[in-house]
Amino acid sequence: MAKAMIISVGGTPQPLIKSIEEYEPEFVSFFASQDTCDNISQIKAAVSQLGLIIKTELTIVDDVNSLLHCHEKAEEAVERVLAKSYRKEDVLVDYTGGTKNMSVALALATVTHGFSFSYVGGHERTKEGVGIVINGREQVYQSLNPWDFLAIEEKKKIALLFNQFQFKAAKDLADDIVTKTTKNRSLFKKVGFLIEGYSKWDLFRHQEAIDLFRKAKIEEILESDDKSFKLFAKETQAKFNFLDAAVDSRKKPSTSLILDMYSNAERRFEEGKIDDAILRIYRLVEMIVQYRLLNAYGIEASDVKQDKIPEILREEFVRKHKSLRDGKIKIPQTDAFHLLEALGDNIGKVFKTNEARFLDIQSARNYSYLAHGFDFSKEKTYLSLKNFILDLHIFKADEAPIFPKILI
Repeated sequence: MAKAMIISVGGTPQPLIKSIEEYEPEFVSFFASQDTCDNISQIKAAVSQLGLIIKTELTIVDDVNSLLHCHEKAEEAVERVLAKSYRKEDVLVDYTGGTKNMSVALALATVTHGFSFSYVGGHERTKEGVGIVINGREQVYQSLNPWDFLAIEEKKKIALLFNQFQFKAAKDLADDIVTKTTKNRSLFKKVGFLIEGYSKWDLFRHQEAIDLFRKAKIEEILESDDKSFKLFAKETQAKFNFLDAAVDSRKKPSTSLILDMYSNAERRFEEGKIDDAILRIYRLVEMIVQYRLLNAYGIEASDVKQDKIPEILREEFVRKHKSLRDGKIKIPQTDAFHLLEALGDNIGKVFKTNEARFLDIQSARNYSYLAHGFDFSKEKTYLSLKNFILDLHIFKADEAPIFPKILI
């Protein structure tokens, strides 16, 4: 059944009468030419005799030889249905009648809306089987919603957007397909949740990412026939342990958060967003020294106890870093490395050896637009800072989580 139909009208009314009888719509938007509009009264009379009461509106094509004009008029016929606020799944398009230009135009005008299509044919035709269907021998063929196969192309677009970390655009496209397709609606809705989960993860909102991944019902995606989305879901499932560890860090520096920040910086660099990548990799340097101090020595960089500071640095650190507001000793990045060195820590020693190198990188970063200056950041600044971090041997690059690619 259909609540509304858009029907192209040709020279033979009987197939359209059969179609309306089959679907019993309450509203029909007729799409006819100057030569065929008179047939509509015959169609309405026949339908009325069948006991069906329908409301109708008419859009007339003036030039059946112009595909552009036909398309403009077909869009008017569509608007007559949309103005009635029918749901897309309740609208059926019958392109049986009319000229070839009219049928093509109607298909082009309606295919993007997610309507279902129908065609009236039959095996018994005039002119030795090549003419029109013999009256009374009509057969209605309801095809699939075109989006059930057009979604293949849209899936490629989703993959391209997601793989380029354009999460919002990919999610919006998946949601749009949900409103148009019939067969794959549930699958694209679940994939949309996965994509949104990665968007939250990319913003360091780890618990929200976990919640969305669970909402996607990965086990159901794994039972689908879509190989690419199954692989995407399987690789996502493998990320749960990492995300759980990130959540368990409870906003304290940890190995998982360090690895996550590194991966985030790498994604920004892959996008070509060099300044954003440098901001993240620079924050990673600070996170590493905070992690080392806390986990190896029980020292919080934002609240260093005096008795934890070696005597060689104590007086200087109290003088330079004790807050007048709350009395806490809060040490910045470079001095945090000096503290590690004074504690005899290997990372502090490596930093001391490479301090001049780091300060040069730091200076280049400070002059960037997103820091304190008006210079654009260079790729070599990011790569130098990245190599500096890896040389500290806190983690290995291949330990960092990598967002999967959707492979089509």
